[in-house]
Amino acid sequence: MSNISANERLHSMDALRAVAMLLGVVLHGGMAYMDNVWSKWVANDPASNHAFDTMFWFIHLFRMQVFFLIAGFFACMLVARYGAGKFASNRLKRVGLPLVIGIFTIVPLCNAVWTWGFNLQATPEEQVPLASAIAGWFGMAFLNQWHLWFLGNLLVMYGGSLLWLKLSGAVRPIARMNEAITNAWVWCVRHALAAPVLAIVTFPLLFLQDGAGVDTHTGPIPDPAIITYYMVFFAGGWMLYRRREYLNDIARLWIPYLISGFVCFGVFMVMRDNAGVSQGGVVTPLLRGFSAIATAMIVIGFMGLFLHLFKHPSPTMRYVSDSAYWVYIVHLPLVVWLNLIVEPINAGAFTKFAIVMFAACAIMYSSYHTLVRYTWIGNVLNGPRLKAERTARRLEHRAAATNS
Repeated sequence: MSNISANERLHSMDALRAVAMLLGVVLHGGMAYMDNVWSKWVANDPASNHAFDTMFWFIHLFRMQVFFLIAGFFACMLVARYGAGKFASNRLKRVGLPLVIGIFTIVPLCNAVWTWGFNLQATPEEQVPLASAIAGWFGMAFLNQWHLWFLGNLLVMYGGSLLWLKLSGAVRPIARMNEAITNAWVWCVRHALAAPVLAIVTFPLLFLQDGAGVDTHTGPIPDPAIITYYMVFFAGGWMLYRRREYLNDIARLWIPYLISGFVCFGVFMVMRDNAGVSQGGVVTPLLRGFSAIATAMIVIGFMGLFLHLFKHPSPTMRYVSDSAYWVYIVHLPLVVWLNLIVEPINAGAFTKFAIVMFAACAIMYSSYHTLVRYTWIGNVLNGPRLKAERTARRLEHRAAATNS
C-alpha cells in the first residue's frame, strides 16, 4: 500500500463508504423499535427493545463521520486525477443532480409515508386530508430534505475545498499553512495519534450540539455547527489521500483502536442511560467527552479494519459498493412504510426488524439490478456500467486472488 498511484482504485475505501451508507438503512429500520423513539419519527412500534437504542447510538456515533472522512479522501483523489474543473462537474452530476431529483421524488414519498403514518394514529378530526397533503408534499419539499441532507452538505464541502485550493495556489502563507497542517496530521497518523487528535478537535464542537453526539439538520441550508463538525473528518480524509503512503499506519492498529472505541462507547451508554438523557436529563461535558473519544477511536479503527480486510478486489463487495448509493437514497420511505405495515403483527421487535430488513433489501436490490445498474440512473449515480465489463472484472478479480 506504500505506492498507491492517483489512478489506483482503493477497494477498502469503496467498501468502507458502502458499509457506512448501508448502516444508515439499519439505523433507520431499527428506530421504530427503540424504547425512546424520536418524537418526530412516525413509526413507533409497541414491540420495543432497548437493544435498538444501543444499536442506534452505536451507529450514530461513527457512521456519518466515517462517510465524510471517506468523502474527503475520494474528493482529493478526484482533484488529483482530473483537476478542479472536471472534479466540480463530476460532483454536480453525482451529488447535485441526485439531490435535485430526490427533492422532487424521494422527499415527497417520505412526506407521504409520514402523513399516512400520522393518519393511522390520529382521530378522524385530526387526520390530514389527502388533497392538502399532496399539495404540501411538493410545496414543502425544499424545507425538509430528510435523509438526503448529507448531499447538500457535501456540495458545500466540495465548494469550500476548491476555494481553499485556489487560495493555497495564490497566497503563499496559506499554502505554507496548508502544508503544515497536512504534515502535522500525517505525523499524528504515523505515531498512532490520529484518533486522540480527532477527539480533541471535535470535543469542543460537540458543545454546539443539542445532544451528546452530533445533531441532524435536514433543512435546505446546512447548519454551521454541524457542517463544521463534519468538515473536520472531511479534511482529515482529504489530507490522508495527500499522504496515502502512510495508510498502513492506520491499518496495523485497528484492533487497539476498535477495542478502545467499544469500551468508551460502553461507558458512554451507561452514563447516558443513568443520566436519563432521553427523558430530558443533562448532557454533561464528561458525556460529550466519551462521545468524542468513542467516535474518533471507532472511525479510525474501522478504517484500519477495512484497509486490512479489503486489500484486494472482490466481485461481491464491488457490487455492494456500486449499489449502496441507490439503496441509501431510496430506503427511507420504503423502510418506514414497512415498519408501519408490520406494526399490527403480534411479534417481537427483533422479528419485525428482520422482516422489514429482508423485505426492504429484496425490493431495493432487485430494483437496483433491473432498473438502475445498467441504465441512465446508474450512470448518474456511479458512472456507466457495461454488461460486458462483468466478465472482464471477474477475470481481474481471479487474477488478483491468484497473485495474492
